Amino acid sequence: MDKKMLSQGLTLMCLQQHLDNDLAPDCKKEVLHLSSVQADNIKFDRQLYLACNMELNKFCPTVTIGLGQAYECLMQHKFDTMISQQCQDQLVRHQKLIVQDFSVSKGLARACKEDIRNYRCRRLVSDDKGVRLAQILLCLENAIKNGSKVVWDCHKEMVEHRRMLLEDYRLSPEIVSHCSNDISEYCNGLEMGGRTIHCLMEHSRPKRRKERVSPPCQRALEDLIEKTDIGEDWRVDPFLKNACKPVVDKACQELRGGDARVMNCLMEKLGTDVMTADCEEALLQIQYFVARDYKLDPQLYRACHVEAVKLCHAKKAWHDETTMDPDNGPLVLPCLFRYIANGHEIKDKRIALSLKCSDEVRRVMRQRAMSVELQPQVEINCMNDLARYCIKEQEPAKGEEMMCLQDHLASLEDECKKLIGNFTEIQSENLEFNPLVMAHCRLIMSHFCEAELQAASAGDVMDCLIEHKNEPEVRSNYKCRSTIEHHQLVSLSDYHFTVKFKEACRIHVARYCPSARTKAKVVECLSEIVRNDTLSDSRHRIPRDCRQQLKTQLLQQRENIDLDPELKKACGDDIAKFCSNVKHENAQVLECLEEKKKNLSATCHQKVFFIELQDLTDSSTDYTLLSTCKPMIRLFCQQYDKSQALMCLKKYKDEVSFDNKCRLLVMRRMIEQTSDYRFNPLLAIGCRMDIDKFCNHIVDHQPRDQELQGKVIKCLKVKFREGKLRSECEVQMANVLREAALDYKLNPLLRSLCQEEINRLCQDKDDGKGGTEECLKVALLQGHITSRACKLEVAGLIEEARADIHVDPILHKTCSLDLRKFCFDIEQGAGRHIQCLLNALSEHKYLQSDCQKMLQQRVEMFKNADEEIKNQPENVGELLAQVSHSPSRRYFMLVTLSFVGMVFIMGMFLGRMTRRTILMKNK
Repeated sequence: MDKKMLSQGLTLMCLQQHLDNDLAPDCKKEVLHLSSVQADNIKFDRQLYLACNMELNKFCPTVTIGLGQAYECLMQHKFDTMISQQCQDQLVRHQKLIVQDFSVSKGLARACKEDIRNYRCRRLVSDDKGVRLAQILLCLENAIKNGSKVVWDCHKEMVEHRRMLLEDYRLSPEIVSHCSNDISEYCNGLEMGGRTIHCLMEHSRPKRRKERVSPPCQRALEDLIEKTDIGEDWRVDPFLKNACKPVVDKACQELRGGDARVMNCLMEKLGTDVMTADCEEALLQIQYFVARDYKLDPQLYRACHVEAVKLCHAKKAWHDETTMDPDNGPLVLPCLFRYIANGHEIKDKRIALSLKCSDEVRRVMRQRAMSVELQPQVEINCMNDLARYCIKEQEPAKGEEMMCLQDHLASLEDECKKLIGNFTEIQSENLEFNPLVMAHCRLIMSHFCEAELQAASAGDVMDCLIEHKNEPEVRSNYKCRSTIEHHQLVSLSDYHFTVKFKEACRIHVARYCPSARTKAKVVECLSEIVRNDTLSDSRHRIPRDCRQQLKTQLLQQRENIDLDPELKKACGDDIAKFCSNVKHENAQVLECLEEKKKNLSATCHQKVFFIELQDLTDSSTDYTLLSTCKPMIRLFCQQYDKSQALMCLKKYKDEVSFDNKCRLLVMRRMIEQTSDYRFNPLLAIGCRMDIDKFCNHIVDHQPRDQELQGKVIKCLKVKFREGKLRSECEVQMANVLREAALDYKLNPLLRSLCQEEINRLCQDKDDGKGGTEECLKVALLQGHITSRACKLEVAGLIEEARADIHVDPILHKTCSLDLRKFCFDIEQGAGRHIQCLLNALSEHKYLQSDCQKMLQQRVEMFKNADEEIKNQPENVGELLAQVSHSPSRRYFMLVTLSFVGMVFIMGMFLGRMTRRTILMKNK
């Protein structure tokens, strides 16, 4: 009897092992029937019972033998090290039978009986065939995804059987059939606990260009992923569960399994300190497949299924074997996102996404931004560029592949370039899609940009991060600062990557700068329009909101020359020559170029000139001024707009509490303003008509991109002394001259003509309060100045003071009480105040002693200045007379004789050459 039973058992087992082959229908039906009977009682499966008898006694002593319970008990211990190989082999055979016919699993058949009948899961199967496990699982999953329910015990059995399929690749006939060669080549020896399946997943990704599974194997894996619904519950994948349990216990322990809750939690932890390398690898291997079919994300599918079918041509059923429609799964998510990104342009509210769907789409987009592999279209079209630019000695870290592609945007292949450009634009509008910013700058944002975060404006938050990137807290966070600068550099390639600038200036770029391709060119084009409108005092063609965004971009360019490619290109040689050791941050290179301005090449000088013109007329783009003087601006200029920061700081620079470093910078800016009237916006506007009237010959003969070297201001000085300026211009010139009277360095002509006298006579008088100028005036009066040019310039200073007492700050301060006493009702300007005081002096009115003494000195100075100016030669005869009486007359005579001698010698040489030529012709 035993031999007979054994013989029958071996025969049935042989037939069971060949169920996938072409057995006769009746034979197959009978084999499946006998297999189902065997599953009722383990003793009926003689081979399994004998092989696992010891394990039954050890692990399942109290389990009822019937109703399939012994099988279930042994399955739970299948991978225990104490299970014999013979028992394991028999259990695998039993599991293969379950895969062929779900009824072999008594637990599943019993728990899901009603649900299988209710949802008609056997409707496509004839009575003479067994129903495959995959068919039942897909049918029941389809019911759940479409809003129906299954009983708890059935759902539990489904999870166990999904786990079973992922646990051992040998249970999937398609995997065994189509992936056998790939398993032998790439995954040999990895059989237990889902390792082989994850190995195949790893070799399915396109980055494995040389070690990638075959297309049939790829399709078999995709089919298995769908059958097991692997993205729904992390527990169904034993490999993932083992790798990620420490992370789940630490970061996601409060979440129940199922509905992708734990999977989403794990995805949110990518890139954080809590994530482990093993968990990340296993998770991304799964998400690679989930990302290619939106319906494998249960929360996304449930929230967006209706919109996906309606707007994006998705399938109506979660799984329907009867349809032959193409699967648009990989394209559904980008399609849905377009309806969010362009929501403000959609007029028909019937096709707008629901709030719940929008939130889910944004969640998935945020998670998939972590890796290029989770963006199918990008990965497929950018594989060549990834290999060319981003995979060198080692692969880039997660999230850095996209950064690498963005860094090489200009060099990418066309389709890849388009996709990366679109994603970068989306990223600029949605900061949450920038995983590196969110990972590395979260604390910085909460500290410096709380208001912007609450406003939920990606452009405002990024502008805030850029504004504070040189704060000590940000500088110490290298990763955050690098991420911010990466965004700045990438945005240079296209102005669309800067969301607020794009929104404010899009129309005006199209109108005025249609040929500009990069953001740098757009900024340069719009800046020139704004600058011309400002200098001509015309109505601005660029509206306020665009001008404000333009200033923001210019401020960033000033901070780092790498952000101004046009300037960097024009000044490359000059930077290498004069500023090679200067750091590119904190506007240090630009300041260096401005200091070396006289030595720069013509092209570079032109660029630097226009930058100075912009910054000195609008301080909101002067990075050095705003950063160096930030405390002083906050203290003295809070009520002023940033564009007027320099004008305000000039007023308060002599306050006791004023920061010395800021004061030195303000003085430097004031010195720069003296080189060209256009650098002083108040003077340029106030004196426009006077310049056209008196100094137009200077402006017309000087290139517009070069400094006028103080010539226009000198011209206006002459008319100021003569009292010919309009009152508005006179006030502005008085301010300029008063500032110059307090500090001789603000008078470039005086500084150059009298440098020797300043060093010799007034070296200790430079107090920034008019000491040097007063010293030179006294020296002129006492005859200590020998240079004729210096004498005339100092005499001019004295004449200017006669025109307006405010131009003589020392006299004005000394006589301030007497001015209020005797001249309070006299209008300022045209020398009226100084004449009032002189009248009081001549009428012997009571003046303060210091004022009286200084006035008497000034009278002498006025007379002396008149004499010097009268002695200025007006023709050649007077010039020769002055030379003959000059202490340096011998030098002038020597120079003159040398010049005449050179002319004589050259004349003789040229005459001989001419004579020889004539003689040759006559021959």
